[in-house]
Amino acid sequence: MINGLALRLIGRDADVDDLVQDCFVEALKNLGRLREPDAVAGWLRAIVVNHASKLIRKRVLLGRLGLSREKFKVDPDLVASRNVPADVASELSAIYRVIERLPARLRVPLVLRRIEEFSLEEVARLTKTSLATTKRRIGEAEQRLAGVRR
Repeated sequence: MINGLALRLIGRDADVDDLVQDCFVEALKNLGRLREPDAVAGWLRAIVVNHASKLIRKRVLLGRLGLSREKFKVDPDLVASRNVPADVASELSAIYRVIERLPARLRVPLVLRRIEEFSLEEVARLTKTSLATTKRRIGEAEQRLAGVRR
């Protein structure tokens, strides 16, 4: 679950393994703070979202400063079934080309809502934003995607 979420948020590269490891280190350090053991999955998701958001922002900053040579890419083959028709795979690739250029504040809620299929309330909780802000950010991200589908 953790690896899959990290992969869909930040892409396929060495950073995924590091992100997952950092998340588990944080979880182990803070295990005593977990009040409801049944909520461990949501708690771990929140840690992943927080770390992934920071990493995306860091990558954007490094790119703007000219300090990052590699572009952040999500491999569409990893998030779609191998049996997907060619036209669907092509559209997915086009969508991910837009998603990878989105800032973390738009990318993370969009991925959580449309790919992970979390409720708006869950996305708001995971991103630590109000429901109105979550809706606005998802809407803005979807507007950017609308150009892909035309």
